[in-house]
Amino acid sequence: MKKLQVTITLDMEIPDDWTLIERPDGVSVLTVGDGGYMYMSFKPMFTKELKPESDWTSKYPDKFTIQVLDMIKDEKNEMKIVVN
Repeated sequence: MKKLQVTITLDMEIPDDWTLIERPDGVSVLTVGDGGYMYMSFKPMFTKELKPESDWTSKYPDKFTIQVLDMIKDEKNEMKIVVN
């Protein structure tokens, strides 16, 4: 079996009232207003055509999506807010 490593870095402009907090288990999440929280994580995307204009979707047969997610052996996620 081969090993695939995926590194994803996002720079996002977020509203000033969003804050970064830590859950009791040490995982960082964003407060996004109205009592909601957001965690950023890997989400597989699929298409049937390999063209620049192809529509990509996260909707795919549940069985395959679960298989892909089960292949993940470790996930590290770091979020930080940078104030300019």
